[in-house]
Amino acid sequence: MRWDSVLVRALAGELHHQLHGQRVRAIRLDAATRRVHLFLREATLIAEMHPTDGWVLLLDPTEPDDEALPLPTRVRSVEALPDERILRISLERVRGREEGVWLILSWVGTRWNAWVVGYRSGRIHQVLLPHHGGDGLCAPGDLWEAPPRTPRAGAPDGRAMDPADFALWQAEGRRSILAHVAWSSSMNVDGLLGASGLSLWYELANRTESEAGAWIHEGMGSGAGHAPLLYPVILPGSPTPPAAVPSLLRGMETLRAQSLAQTTRTAEAPRHDRSALLLAPGLMTRVTNLGVRLRKQRAALLRELADAPEPGALRGHGDLLLAYFHRVPRGAHAVDLEGFDGVPVTLSLDPALSVQENASRMYARAARAERARRDIPDRIAQNEGAQAALNDLLEQVLAGQAGTEALTHLLDRAGAPETHRGQGAQGRGKGHPTPLPYHRFRSSSGIEIRVGRGARHNDALTFHHARPGEIWLHVREAPGAHVVLRWEGEGSPPARDLEEAAMLAALHSDARHAGLVPVDWTRRKHVRKPRKAAPGAVVPAQVRTVFVEPDPEAAKRLRWSRDGG
Repeated sequence: MRWDSVLVRALAGELHHQLHGQRVRAIRLDAATRRVHLFLREATLIAEMHPTDGWVLLLDPTEPDDEALPLPTRVRSVEALPDERILRISLERVRGREEGVWLILSWVGTRWNAWVVGYRSGRIHQVLLPHHGGDGLCAPGDLWEAPPRTPRAGAPDGRAMDPADFALWQAEGRRSILAHVAWSSSMNVDGLLGASGLSLWYELANRTESEAGAWIHEGMGSGAGHAPLLYPVILPGSPTPPAAVPSLLRGMETLRAQSLAQTTRTAEAPRHDRSALLLAPGLMTRVTNLGVRLRKQRAALLRELADAPEPGALRGHGDLLLAYFHRVPRGAHAVDLEGFDGVPVTLSLDPALSVQENASRMYARAARAERARRDIPDRIAQNEGAQAALNDLLEQVLAGQAGTEALTHLLDRAGAPETHRGQGAQGRGKGHPTPLPYHRFRSSSGIEIRVGRGARHNDALTFHHARPGEIWLHVREAPGAHVVLRWEGEGSPPARDLEEAAMLAALHSDARHAGLVPVDWTRRKHVRKPRKAAPGAVVPAQVRTVFVEPDPEAAKRLRWSRDGG
């Protein structure tokens, strides 16, 4: 894909029209693949910043992965720097006092790059490809500045275009046009040198970002094979009439699919990436999401297995604690005891629990560790088998040995949901809206709390109506509702809001009549759904615990919003 300032300006107009006002969830700059992922609520923007694979795609929304940086912002504008191959997406914060940021994409030279830059400070927060070149755009913390340039005639910040000068530069040839004429590039210079060159220049210079239209020119330019040229205006000199496409984004999807289809016949390419562009958009998204989900599940299982402690040691600590309970001070955070083998042992304790409760916690951890060491290897093998089956079927579809019906059946069996762009949570299609799978509450400080309506609705709340960074709660070792505190800040949530969310979890569980109820909490991204698990059955990680006394009056004080329940 070739780029120039005219193409970037036209793309900025399309993206501004598509994305203006949309909420952003997260961003990921992936140096390994040279891709930028901007995760929005209603779409996913992907910019491939490799000179041999430079496409910008607007796809269906996808879930941010673990390496994505949460970025609660809103798209304020998308613009191109004047007469530059640089696109700037302005993202304004929707809460908090942190400064807004720019996502800057640059197709200048051969070292294409991307940065996340602060509005006010002008400093780089993230960079796709850190380096130590002469332009100084190397690492987070540095000041970002546009590459230096000499304004050309006809640019917004340059002198006005003089037809006499233009004719002189035409006579001097390509180099003179490229050096002196704004909006000129290797993509359009042949047209600017022709008899109607000045008219073409006026069309290029006066084309506004709001104008639509794109054309694919075949057989233009130099290089092996004369790759098709995507451009926002019709260029003279095309061997065949250019083909109109609805938009630049649609044209990029078309050309990228053609390019990757050719790649599959001539060279190695990642299986998921090749197949995704040969499938219908909805099917493509389901395949991609399932592949990502399987890989994340395997990584999580491997981490869980590696982190599983030795069950025997944990049980021994519980036995030791009970054997010497009279030596443990009340409210202690830790205690030093002599082990049964005579070796001193330091045991960490929860000061809010009794000695017996601390010992019970150790026994419960030992049981979980024992189950993990017994069950996880089989689950890893099942996951790897599912990934192999998906890859094998994709290869068969690519080779024409299987139809997309078999792929759809595999996705359905794996539970890969169909995607629906632009449809809200209130239901799809005509008729009455689908009830939300949760009740709404609001904490004393105004943070929304969502409480699952029941076991079969808990999964929907946790995995479809909660963001990865929000706080997830559930009563320990008792059936009950999943609860989500819609807070995504760093560190622990405010103590009072956390306690109120835990109170609601206790009140909506079988432990509602107990005197003191332990409620586990973690980030939603640390909660996973085991394969073939019953509705509402999940496995949380990195869990912390808060203890609350159920108070039936708490729900009334938290201003329950009657949303259908």
